[in-house]
Amino acid sequence: MNYKLLLLIGFLVIIAIGFGAAYLMLKPSTTTTITPTITSSTSTSTPVNNNFYFLVLTQKGIGMIVNPFSTSSSFLGFQHVINVSTNVPTQVYYWEELPYNSMINLNQIVLMPLNNGTVYAFNTSNMKVIKSFTVGNSIGFIGVAYSPDMRYIAIADGPSGVVEVINANTLQVMWSQKFVSPTGRTYYPCDIRWDPANPDIILVPMRFNNSVDEINATSGEVIKVLSASPGSQPYMLSPNTQGNMLAVEYAGNNSIGFYSLPNLTLLGIVKMPGSLVPQRGVFTPNGEYYLEAPSNANQVVVISTSSFNVVKNITLPQTSSPGLAEIGLTPGGSYAFVIIHGNFQTGGIIVLISLSSLSVAYEVPLTTAPAIALPVQVSTGNYLVNNVLLPPVTGLHC
Repeated sequence: MNYKLLLLIGFLVIIAIGFGAAYLMLKPSTTTTITPTITSSTSTSTPVNNNFYFLVLTQKGIGMIVNPFSTSSSFLGFQHVINVSTNVPTQVYYWEELPYNSMINLNQIVLMPLNNGTVYAFNTSNMKVIKSFTVGNSIGFIGVAYSPDMRYIAIADGPSGVVEVINANTLQVMWSQKFVSPTGRTYYPCDIRWDPANPDIILVPMRFNNSVDEINATSGEVIKVLSASPGSQPYMLSPNTQGNMLAVEYAGNNSIGFYSLPNLTLLGIVKMPGSLVPQRGVFTPNGEYYLEAPSNANQVVVISTSSFNVVKNITLPQTSSPGLAEIGLTPGGSYAFVIIHGNFQTGGIIVLISLSSLSVAYEVPLTTAPAIALPVQVSTGNYLVNNVLLPPVTGLHC
């Protein structure tokens, strides 16, 4: 065997491999540069959940069943739960919060708060009022929130300064506390939320005390106080579904503060763009974004909870009375629903925002003025439509 020839062949192979490796390392990359985009707040593999209706409570005391996914017959039926005159400022008001992934079902107690401090309780099996509560006696914000296990309901009435918790089954008041200054001025608790990670804690913004209070849900004792800057006026608040972050809307400086839970350590502050006034927001189910619904414009501001920057504005249908009343998550987390309150003369709109694209998915115009929308089981909605409610009426106003 010619060893010189083998040696030469081996030498040439080594040189060829070296040149090939060098070529691969120096060859320009063909990978396409990806422009950063807003990622989905729900996984693309998660099925879209359209299996619910809305129980809508209108400004003037009407309860309605609405199918938000129908373009031709979304309004299915109605009933006057209570009759509220159109000539007085008393009306069914804005804030009522169910735990994430909860829905209203048959033979359940639902509260209908009025902004004069009165709260009506009715049974969903017949839509009849079974009890009323007098929480306050002045016109102003009132909030209602159900505990994570739906066994208790917390109420905060701003004008009276009253916060109380009632048993959702017996409708007995468990405790009631009044939060006022030494001079008698209300601290104005105009919102209330349960801590999803700790059902023994409720969270209340005290607007005129410039504080956010953690309160023991069993006793009413204040556990911790977050002191905000003078004049900031903490107005509304929302915890994320994980229970480790809290967003607080500040009416005094048009900003949103983000805090850790339960320690209430400041994480970031976001100033609202332009002249937008923050009012109510909700975290996406994975906590990646916070969707803020301003009180003076039909749009939703999308805020990143990692950078605490505004990353997108979602434009909603325009109305003669701009401004949003409520925003929440639908069961399954496929959508955020927004209520454009409107008024009882022009009506309002319920809008569903897809959380996979962060864009408007469905619009439900109503000739009534929606105040509160609660997700309801389809079977419950169908039972009410077929056995309890009156058929839809074209041009119904309230």
